[in-house]
Amino acid sequence: MTALTNQETIQRARRCTAAEDYDIGTRFPSVFVSAQGSWMEDVEGRRILDVTAASGALLLGNRHPRVVESITRCIAEHGTVFASTLSLPRIELAERLCERYPAGEKAVFSKTGSEATTAAIRLARAASGRDVILTSGYHGWHDWHLSYLRIGYDAGNRIGCFGYSRHALARMLDAFGDDVAAVIVTPEPAWFDEEYYRGLSRLCASKGVLFIIDEVITAFRWGVRGLNGTGNVPADLITMSKGLGNGHSISSVVGRRDVIDAYDTAGVAGTYTREVPPMAAALAVLDEIDGTQAHANAERLGGVLRDGMRDVLAAVGIPAVVAGPPMMFDVVMPSEQISWDVYRAAFDHGAYFEDSGTHMVTTAFTDADVDHALAAFEKGAREVAERHTFEADALSPERLAQFRAEAFGGELDDEVVRQRIEQTVQAVVERDPALARRLDPSCG
Repeated sequence: MTALTNQETIQRARRCTAAEDYDIGTRFPSVFVSAQGSWMEDVEGRRILDVTAASGALLLGNRHPRVVESITRCIAEHGTVFASTLSLPRIELAERLCERYPAGEKAVFSKTGSEATTAAIRLARAASGRDVILTSGYHGWHDWHLSYLRIGYDAGNRIGCFGYSRHALARMLDAFGDDVAAVIVTPEPAWFDEEYYRGLSRLCASKGVLFIIDEVITAFRWGVRGLNGTGNVPADLITMSKGLGNGHSISSVVGRRDVIDAYDTAGVAGTYTREVPPMAAALAVLDEIDGTQAHANAERLGGVLRDGMRDVLAAVGIPAVVAGPPMMFDVVMPSEQISWDVYRAAFDHGAYFEDSGTHMVTTAFTDADVDHALAAFEKGAREVAERHTFEADALSPERLAQFRAEAFGGELDDEVVRQRIEQTVQAVVERDPALARRLDPSCG
């Protein structure tokens, strides 16, 4: 068979599997056939540096020797999945995570971040006997979470969004805190510091409401142990996934024993939650980042990349804000179109950046990789800057507010938002109790 070009392969995918926006419109035009470390090769043989860490799924890079050896040995010597839900790797991994994170007393496992967050709210409802969940940030694609970008109340799913507004959360907990099973929030370290999340944790504790940190991304990228792992932000549950298995599908809910012990009542189940090789991969990941300087070196290189991208944008005259920890930082430019154009141009020069503006490195990155990423980024940024005239040297507060709102649902505290908060409170207080659903026991 004659080898197809990237565009021909994309057309082939379009006919049989690809979603027009998710798979094609929001991606750069390559179909990849292999990857090693942080480098990918497409169907035309072009090598491109991945500056997304496969959307955060990779922590150590593709085909890390320690992970490859652990998984192949697991499959060859032990198998892949058993009739029992329990295995020695599951038990060891649960013990390791509970030792690693202050919230940890017990841990349970699933396959994806969306499953982990959904399981967490099921556990919270089952353990508390309460119904309402308050949330900020993205927690996955499941039905209960489709309205996350705007303060409001989803009556069908009993989900209230507080838009990262501490005032909104305090107002809601004052009005109907006795009905709230949990507050779940995704950390956005480029925008809110530890003290902000510590304040949310204290507020929940004062009202007797479970506090859940969705660390699907941050568990290994806000430092080596995530936000809860700093020891400064108590939580009743945390969720994690990306990076845990270094690209192998696994997620976990870690937290209080009495909440995790509501597992049966919550009806959480799934045959492939017992798959063993991803657990072997996760154990190898923990061995690597806890036993070597790999994570510290990645943080150093991530910091060089972050600061270098800030310098490039300043040098070419594109107003921007670059902020966040070195292994997951945000770059905000004057518009989504400008951002897309810069990253699309950088792709033509051999670097695949995340078009949303959140960039992540792996421990496979080297100094040469950072140099390559910055060279591609500078070429792309210069090409775009030459076609535009920018009216100001700095981004406006309105642009930053727009980014916050569209990226993760962060709301400002203005009169419109305050009115929406009161409307949300009224909607929850006046909700129909008959919409609450009974949790059925697990059947799997």
